[in-house]
Amino acid sequence: MNNTQIAQSYLADLTLNESSLDIDFLNELQSKHIALYSFNNLAVILGQELPLDPETLFNKIVEKRRGGYCFEHNKLVFTVLSELGFDVRLLLAKVIYNQDVDVARTHRVTLLTLAGEDYIVDAGFGHLGARFPVKIVPGLIQEQGDAQYRITQNVNGDYCYQVFKDGDFFTLYTFDLHHYTEADCLLGHFYSHKHPNAAFVNNLVICRKFFNDIQSLRNNEFHHVINGITQTTKITSIKQLHQLLIDVYQLDIDIAISEFLFNKFVTPFQNKV
Repeated sequence: MNNTQIAQSYLADLTLNESSLDIDFLNELQSKHIALYSFNNLAVILGQELPLDPETLFNKIVEKRRGGYCFEHNKLVFTVLSELGFDVRLLLAKVIYNQDVDVARTHRVTLLTLAGEDYIVDAGFGHLGARFPVKIVPGLIQEQGDAQYRITQNVNGDYCYQVFKDGDFFTLYTFDLHHYTEADCLLGHFYSHKHPNAAFVNNLVICRKFFNDIQSLRNNEFHHVINGITQTTKITSIKQLHQLLIDVYQLDIDIAISEFLFNKFVTPFQNKV
């Protein structure tokens, strides 16, 4: 399957019409992507190989509905947007979660230029990620239904991708506009799914985001956020976890996998005081 076939099949799966390739199309693409294709690290914690070629990503995310994490989701979206003729290039970001820390560039996003304006297209951040592309206009607050986003610049000149959270803007990650290549992604991708200290190696994370409806699972808790109100449910059994994986995230998971996940990522938190 070549990139043209991938792009057309992807658009068909999301019922997207490419007759008008404008910001409304991009908004619809990103919002539909994060609703249908789950953000998750199951392949990471199951020790599976994670190739980043477009055909493998299409097969995993779209055809098999297995989801993935940023290096997978955003590479697939980048491939589609590039094939459609959009002006795009990849960027690598540092996920800092509002802390003044120096960390590696372990997050892939897409810089898109449309009608002279720059946007960050990010379909691979999970729970706190934006529904729509975020325009790079420092300080501009952008309403996205149930959330607000903005991009600012810090004293070092890096851009800060922020979401309004707990009464103030919260920096999810920083990025610059340097030129990166697919080869530059390999180190961050390798660290994220292989290093023993990597967050995705040590936590179970799954999310789907609908409009005003977020379904997010982390280790032993399932968070259902509707219209900004969060209902948290503790996961207490293998059967409960298995049903969430199948019913909420529509993952084709064997009960033995759910048992493994429960024992590794749910039980340890149950035992904590």
